[in-house]
Amino acid sequence: MRLLIGLIGVFIAGMGLILAAEPRLILDFMSRHKKRLWLHMVAVAVRLLIGYLLIEYADSTDHPLLVTAVGWFAIIAALFLLILGRENFKKLIRWAVELNDIQGRTGGVLAALFGAFLVYIAL
Repeated sequence: MRLLIGLIGVFIAGMGLILAAEPRLILDFMSRHKKRLWLHMVAVAVRLLIGYLLIEYADSTDHPLLVTAVGWFAIIAALFLLILGRENFKKLIRWAVELNDIQGRTGGVLAALFGAFLVYIAL
């Protein structure tokens, strides 16, 4: 389970670094695929997976309360995206794509830090 959390962390950190370096790469990808059901389902599934893994693994970390809280936050975010519905999800993606590059880069840095946090707790 540690390996899976670490790999997810590396992936998130990598995507965050790409977003920080060249926001249009990821934002344009999201714009092209915002109408596809798979993007919505992946957004929900990834958050559920991360939440489950963090909650399950929390007791074996140095910061179990923090890890559990982040896990529950991920699950709540997944449920929010699920309840949001398809049309509102498309509007959310449209809003995200319209962010300026500075906001995109800031989001990328935050994603990279979150990914690094996942790698840290997996070590």
